[in-house]
Amino acid sequence: MSLSIQVHRIVKERKGRGEYIPLHTHPFFHCIYVISGLGRVQAGPQVIEARRGLFLRIGPEVEHAIFGEDAMQSFDVKFSAQGTFLEPLSRLPLALPLNGYEHALMMNVFHLAIRDGDYAGALINARMTELLLLLLRREALRDDVDPAPPGQPGAALSPALAYIERHPQEMPSVALLAELCGYTPAHFSTVFKQAFGRGPARYLQEKKVALAQERMMTTDCTVAELAEEAGMEPASFSRMFKRKTGISPSQYLRRANSDVGINLTPDSPYRPKQEFEIPKRR
Repeated sequence: MSLSIQVHRIVKERKGRGEYIPLHTHPFFHCIYVISGLGRVQAGPQVIEARRGLFLRIGPEVEHAIFGEDAMQSFDVKFSAQGTFLEPLSRLPLALPLNGYEHALMMNVFHLAIRDGDYAGALINARMTELLLLLLRREALRDDVDPAPPGQPGAALSPALAYIERHPQEMPSVALLAELCGYTPAHFSTVFKQAFGRGPARYLQEKKVALAQERMMTTDCTVAELAEEAGMEPASFSRMFKRKTGISPSQYLRRANSDVGINLTPDSPYRPKQEFEIPKRR
């Protein structure tokens, strides 16, 4: 299969009750991923209730409109597709729920756009290509089972992972996590690294950063509040966040917590003349 994906623009926008984007069309694909709240999307004759975790694929020249109901926030990814990829992509259902790994891919697309820098555009195109291929494979196999992400650790590490999910403010010791799984600390660290490609301490730090990033995107919060939720002093949290993301949490918060449109292809013919192609209406 010949693949060619070019992401032109990424938009994060909040739409409250009574706010909407009127009917319009694009000459490219417009994908909407809902990260919080509730809304409605009309695409052609279909109307979809847009809830958290739902991925909507709107094809080129399909007339569509977006309506806010309860503080809906979404990522809008505008991209072109070419080659043999185009036809199967156009046949995907309008709305698909994403699993945990696919959600992480979408989050990473936005994080890369926020940070920008070397190779950001190429990485975003690669992440979107992977996501779309996963969705195409799911539909081709008609697989109702949540696909396992790469590096799926299986049941052996489940008690430790569940503990980490329930206690995001802690930095539990390797000894505690190993005991939950019935392993020695040394064997637990080996199994964990084989499953995730990094040790437990690094995984915990990345988990705290990911949780903070998602909070920044979906709620009004401060860096001090995020540090407290992570169980860390603000200065330590800020150092960890910048080490993992390349920018400070205050910089990230300024961009991620507001409506933002990010042009990824400077010479794109689809680059809008204003900040948002079609401003929200009430």
